[in-house]
Amino acid sequence: MLHIHWFFIVLSSFVTFAVLLALVRWIGSTQLTQLTYFNWVAGAAMGNMAANMMTTTDKGTWLASCLSLVMFTLATIIASYIALKNRHFRRVTSGEPVVLIHKGALLRENLRKSKVNLDVLLMTLREKGYFSYGDIEYGILEPTGNLSILPTEASQSASKEDLVKGPDLSPKGQGPYIEIVIDGEVDNDKLKSTNHDRAWLNSVLERHQIGSLADVLFLAVNQQGDIILDAHRRDPPDNPLV
Repeated sequence: MLHIHWFFIVLSSFVTFAVLLALVRWIGSTQLTQLTYFNWVAGAAMGNMAANMMTTTDKGTWLASCLSLVMFTLATIIASYIALKNRHFRRVTSGEPVVLIHKGALLRENLRKSKVNLDVLLMTLREKGYFSYGDIEYGILEPTGNLSILPTEASQSASKEDLVKGPDLSPKGQGPYIEIVIDGEVDNDKLKSTNHDRAWLNSVLERHQIGSLADVLFLAVNQQGDIILDAHRRDPPDNPLV
């Protein structure tokens, strides 16, 4: 009897895989390429049902789980069709793009709504080749979780001047900006790596008439001593970067 159970599990695993593959093909390629809230829920539920099918040793339970999987797939396809026809339903099930950066300024209310912190945003920008959100004209968080960016004209890969004169390849480049203060907190290790100390930081705050570190959302410096400073952590301004 034990051998029959193992044989049934092996057979059901292969059959479940074939059924799941056919159903995913039926849903369409968006299940693989666009992981929205709707797609994630559908994929997670289908995976759980398929797991139940593969681990059961009872034929009746397997057939019931298979029927549930087919019905859930059908419901997913119907919901996808409704989403194509109804924009409000599509916005509820799949979400909508959220603007996080507008003309070099952070939209902090949108950051809070999308639950994206500044560290994650900066990391994503660095992965795309930008070390300051001041270089971004628009930064949009897509429903799939990807960040789409439109850099400012001056920050684009090749400017008109580069095409005429060639890029500046001299060793006196600005270098990447190192974040010293994020959300009012000082990273002492990075501060030390820039050959600066707290006295220098306090002088920067005094020079820009900033009363407290708690008011600083973002402060970064590069090798040349150039500073990017957003000193309006509590009161978002129209143009925060100085």
